[in-house]
Amino acid sequence: MNVIWHPEIQGEIDEGVDYYFEKQPGVEDEFIDSLEAAVRKLLKDPTFSREFDPPYRRVVANRFPYQIIYRVGEDILWILAVMHQSRRPGYWKDREAIWKGE
Repeated sequence: MNVIWHPEIQGEIDEGVDYYFEKQPGVEDEFIDSLEAAVRKLLKDPTFSREFDPPYRRVVANRFPYQIIYRVGEDILWILAVMHQSRRPGYWKDREAIWKGE
C-alpha cells in the first residue's frame, strides 16, 4: 500500500516538534516516534479505525493529543492531516479537493 501525505502535513509536524522541543528537549523525538507507530498500524490494517466522517478515519497518536486524519483508497492511504485534537477542528476538510485540483 502506498502512503500519500498532504503537503501541508510537514508544517503540522514541525509545529508539534517545535512545541515539544521548547517544552522539554527530547520529547519531540517521542512525538515523531508516536506518529510513525500510528502510520505503521495503519499500514497493517487501514480499516481498523471506524469512519468518523465518511469516508474519513482517524487514529490517535499514543501519549500525544494528535490525530492522523486519513482515508483509504485502492492500494493508497491518503493522509490529510496530523491534527492537534483541541485546535481548529475540521480545518482539513477542504484539503482533499484542493489537493486533487478540484
